[in-house]
Amino acid sequence: MTPDAVLETLKQEFGESLTGAEVQGPEVWVTTTPAASRALCRRLRELGFEYLNCLSGADWKTHLEVVYDLSSLRVTSKIHLRVTVDREAPVVPTVSDLWRAADWHERECYDLFGVRFDGHPDHRRILLPEDWTGYPLRKDSADERLVPYTDYGAEEKVAKPAAKPAAPKAAAAPPPAPPKPEGAA
Repeated sequence: MTPDAVLETLKQEFGESLTGAEVQGPEVWVTTTPAASRALCRRLRELGFEYLNCLSGADWKTHLEVVYDLSSLRVTSKIHLRVTVDREAPVVPTVSDLWRAADWHERECYDLFGVRFDGHPDHRRILLPEDWTGYPLRKDSADERLVPYTDYGAEEKVAKPAAKPAAPKAAAAPPPAPPKPEGAA
């Protein structure tokens, strides 16, 4: 199934639930809502995308995203799925029963971004201690132990001091004189 055919199938079945959809080379890029994400993921699994490469989070300051990268061993195209999530109530249905690898990926996304995965069988922190407060990969995280977030390129540029000129190289020493034969004066 070509990327264009995959995209056309998704558009026919999910229509307005897709808030963004395009083909970029061998990849189909799709954006959807949490309400449609579970059914869309189930359909992608049925279409042959049996391998979850990665599930991660992204913070765009105005909203969070859960990002799924899916592959198939039978289909030449790949899927890049983004689920837009509200910052105040970040909840997405789990897909850990569709792709077993999603189990730990969802726990990591919860741990670092605070996205809850409804229906997850073991929804607890995986990297940080249970008593940790906040979510360190959110851009509004204010933990003094971490490097604060700054907008890329917004920090002041500090002028670097001019480099000192290099010292002149010493003249090369002349080669040593050949040894004199014995008995020569």
